[in-house]
Amino acid sequence: PNLDRLAQLGVVFNRAYCQKALCWPSRNSFFSGLRPGSLGKANASTTFRDAHPAIDSLPQWFKKNGWHTRGFGKVLHNGQDDPESWSEPAFVPAPLHYASPGDEKKHPIINRSDPANRVNPLYEGPPVADEAYEDGLTATEAVRSLRKVVQSDKPFFFMVGFHKPHTPFNAPARYWRRYDREKISLAENPYPPAEVPDRYAMLDWPYVRSFLGVPESGPMPDQIAREARHGYLACTTYVDALTGRLLSELTRLGVRERTIVLFWSDHGYQLGEHGLWSKHTNFELATRVPLIISAPGGSIRARTDALVELVDIYPTLCDMAGLPKPGHLHGRSFAEILSEPSRAFRSEALSEYSRGGADGFSIRTATHRYTEWTDRKSGKIVARELYEHRKDPDENWNVANQSANNSLIIKLSQRVAERRRNYEKTNE
Repeated sequence: PNLDRLAQLGVVFNRAYCQKALCWPSRNSFFSGLRPGSLGKANASTTFRDAHPAIDSLPQWFKKNGWHTRGFGKVLHNGQDDPESWSEPAFVPAPLHYASPGDEKKHPIINRSDPANRVNPLYEGPPVADEAYEDGLTATEAVRSLRKVVQSDKPFFFMVGFHKPHTPFNAPARYWRRYDREKISLAENPYPPAEVPDRYAMLDWPYVRSFLGVPESGPMPDQIAREARHGYLACTTYVDALTGRLLSELTRLGVRERTIVLFWSDHGYQLGEHGLWSKHTNFELATRVPLIISAPGGSIRARTDALVELVDIYPTLCDMAGLPKPGHLHGRSFAEILSEPSRAFRSEALSEYSRGGADGFSIRTATHRYTEWTDRKSGKIVARELYEHRKDPDENWNVANQSANNSLIIKLSQRVAERRRNYEKTNE
């Protein structure tokens, strides 16, 4: 209901795409304005700063232009921060992923080979307050800081990051009670796409398999799948409620009508579709993200099918705030769509994910998704995927090998090559 309320005051983007369906590169890309391939080596202890120490991040650029900036919760990847970006230190609560009695101190371990993670359940719904989890603490601190910052004449730029609905699918019991588990449907396509290149396009979702009760191989049992989907729904409703607290506070403080609000996610997620429980792919469900922008006085209530990328948000916010744009940005502003939602923007959105010794680049056009896998050593194309979204919106049939699509394949392959050349040129 709260996201619906936000959508009624702005523009909903039906076709917004991340540049890589993984937390670290997607968040660092959004934050820096750079595409994932130019961010440097990714691990839990690094950020985009290691490869680009001198550039201005999105909040840092606003800070340099006179705004008060503050980060809350999961803005970059877990445990990462960028002190240069903030006017005062970011609020990063301790990881509180579990709140059931006896489980309060548990923290999921990403490494599947570590047996310690096998004691952590994939979901829980204890009767606790919102603040029993880190997202509740994040919302509370953001509300407290809003009350403080509006007393100043200085404009503010807040980034409030919620961990959920990331695994584990944990949320207070009252959000679980909003749903009848027996009425929750399972994925209608729990099988790989026909003719899919398994080695590159598919994976065995090792992170989800590392949780207690999830089988170490084979498909997800229906009972666990339904419970996990129930948990995911509870988590999204939990985040909706926390978002509602922020929106209500903006209204109570009298600043909602002059505040830009942007709601987004770093990637999508597969909840059993194609037999996958993960992001980590180039499929539609992993790369398409929610995006709502509400800018009173500068946008209208509408939905748009314009293709946009998360890397476009940095320059868009600059335009919306009347700021110049730094020269390092890889995206371009779509601010005009907010007043003209039917306006054309990109001809395709580019995402990437590599696997099996091949780089996978995927472009989503208005009608198709085309993914090209190129061997890193030889540089040769080793696999292709093509999905016709007008007939196959769930991407159940790879038609790249059908001769009738040869001319389209050539055209889309040229577009991938052109986007990659431009991409690499900007990285020099």
